[in-house]
Amino acid sequence: MVEPVFTNSGCSITDSQGHVLVLSEKTWFLHVIKDRARDYVKNQFDKVTQTIQSPERIIRSQKEKNVVIYERCFDDLYITDTVLGKACLFVVANWKTGRIRTVYTNPNRKKQGEVLWETPLSM
Repeated sequence: MVEPVFTNSGCSITDSQGHVLVLSEKTWFLHVIKDRARDYVKNQFDKVTQTIQSPERIIRSQKEKNVVIYERCFDDLYITDTVLGKACLFVVANWKTGRIRTVYTNPNRKKQGEVLWETPLSM
């Protein structure tokens, strides 16, 4: 189990496009894992990091042009504290501020926005 290491500015993760993103301690503890619907994410920080560093897609938010959503699907994501399953993880960040806003699973994909980058399909 990998846990975030926070400094004064937060935990820094560089994405696949070279953007340095910061996850603040406050966002992680008081927003992401405090929510009972997402508390299972607390033991899967390595999956959050993988989603940012090696996403399957990067999507621009429909509502805010500087906000992007990193998407990556896993076969072994804990969808509850005890149940493993296939699920997609989404990390929302603001490229302008360099801040990670939230982490969640399986949204309605049709409402996300424009695909900025996508993993090329293997032939």
